[in-house]
Amino acid sequence: MNYTVLSPWAEVSSTQVCALNPRLDTLNGRTIGMFSHFKGHSPYILREVEKEILKKYPEARFSYLQYPKDTREIKDDAEFQPAFKAWLDGVDGVIAAYGDAGSCAMYHAFNTAYVERCGKPAVMLTKGDIFMSAQRGASARHVPHLRFVKCTLQDLSFVPALDEALINNTIRPAVVPVVDQLIEGLLRPLTEEELATPEVAANQYAHETFTGTLDEVNDRFYRRGWNNGLPIVPPTEEAVAEMLTGTDYPRDHVVAELPPMLGKATVEKIAVNAVMAGCLPTYLPVLIAAVKGMVDPAIHLVGWTCSVAGFAPITMINGPIRRDIGLNCGNNLLSGYNKPNAAIARALALITMNISGCRPTLEDNAYTGHEARFGVCFGEDEENSPWKPFHTEFGLDEKDSAVTLAWSHHRSFVIGGKTGPTLLHAMLQVEDPGGFDPGCTYVISPVWAKMLADMGMSRKDVQTYIGEYARKAAGNSPLRWMRDNNHMPKGVPLPESDSSLFVRKFWTTEHLNIMVGGTTGGPRCCAYAGGGDHGGPSCTKIELPKRWPELVKKYANMAAAPDYIVY
Repeated sequence: MNYTVLSPWAEVSSTQVCALNPRLDTLNGRTIGMFSHFKGHSPYILREVEKEILKKYPEARFSYLQYPKDTREIKDDAEFQPAFKAWLDGVDGVIAAYGDAGSCAMYHAFNTAYVERCGKPAVMLTKGDIFMSAQRGASARHVPHLRFVKCTLQDLSFVPALDEALINNTIRPAVVPVVDQLIEGLLRPLTEEELATPEVAANQYAHETFTGTLDEVNDRFYRRGWNNGLPIVPPTEEAVAEMLTGTDYPRDHVVAELPPMLGKATVEKIAVNAVMAGCLPTYLPVLIAAVKGMVDPAIHLVGWTCSVAGFAPITMINGPIRRDIGLNCGNNLLSGYNKPNAAIARALALITMNISGCRPTLEDNAYTGHEARFGVCFGEDEENSPWKPFHTEFGLDEKDSAVTLAWSHHRSFVIGGKTGPTLLHAMLQVEDPGGFDPGCTYVISPVWAKMLADMGMSRKDVQTYIGEYARKAAGNSPLRWMRDNNHMPKGVPLPESDSSLFVRKFWTTEHLNIMVGGTTGGPRCCAYAGGGDHGGPSCTKIELPKRWPELVKKYANMAAAPDYIVY
């Protein structure tokens, strides 16, 4: 049997794609903009570049600018724009540094591409094994031919000190050999390819159709990089049309443009990826809300999906829709045995690949990756919780349905006790997530939650308690990194001494999520730590179509738990 299938790949805007600006004829008498990202060692790198340039072009002048925010784009930063534009007006060309980690390199490439878009020639220095992240960042911001120079210098964020020894023994030996290439990046005349307005080559795949057997469809999609090799449901026109019954939006409605690629997340493209993942039409409202949540200002999506740290997405669902679609909120809620838990998580992973444009070694350069990269999805057990549902913390009504997004890179099973105080103490012992503004998603069983509620504690009280009393030795915190990389905690001064003091594991409660779910047989807790560095959580209301009761009835059989064979 043959299937004619639609493409899951998103289209991107082609109206702003631009060629490179003309190069300079000399550096003598010119002002070179030295553009560093938020990390403290970047200006040191550029100072060494300046020393070498002056040996060859003694009349060159230099003007420095550092953008202090890590997962931001200057084009969207109204507060920084005036300083940036004033600096850019005073320079003739720009050398940018340093792309030394996945999302860091990508964001600096976004901003260096913006330099070109503002009319100034630029070249960017990046670590060789992170080059692809930087290159994809420039292409995603419509300057695909941005010039790069590769370097061997490692990320210096965690070295003990930025001092002369580091400069002389580490920075100079890595940077000096590539200065001529940086000079060439500003002086070498443009090629015909660089002069021409580029085309968005990937757009041709957004409208591609393919006809083949089930195996051929699966092979084709895997070779395109549109899934991770597990079998998919063929996204035929008929299957996609049925999926679209799960929303009242027209199929060409653009829900969001997902970074880094800024792929247009039309309702149709979301539906195609949903079909591939095995979703039912009743899951589509969850996916549309989750896509909206991905671009919520509270979330810096590229910081998670393109980080070298390797994060796992956590999707949490509240409201009546949980029961309508059969989402597991009880035993094994994190294991993905139930269809909605597994399929929704997988669909969001495919959306991240095919609409956001995040693939391994290209945009996602995680050093080791994450075993849960394709997602964890579960619902809160509101019926057995002593507190109001989690989504009401964001101003929504209990009768609303909502999806909350967070990301993590640590998972631990928290061993509690038999009393409320011992359970609280256990929550403080969660593994140190590291980072400069970490968070944690606690999934606590209804019994655990009730024991805390019996102490008179609300969910907010528990968050506050953890924020205040979860501590670690200051010497185990990357204090130098936080200071020099512009990662100062909100409203909390860092200690001057690194050895004898204790500091918070979580500098703020902003990224602490406490969900109730799992067994009703005793106090149990699982903690997903990390992720707050790049924002979150976001909580988005789920919009149901007018035909929702009819759809729920149609797929009621699939909302029931499997009838497992007993042996």
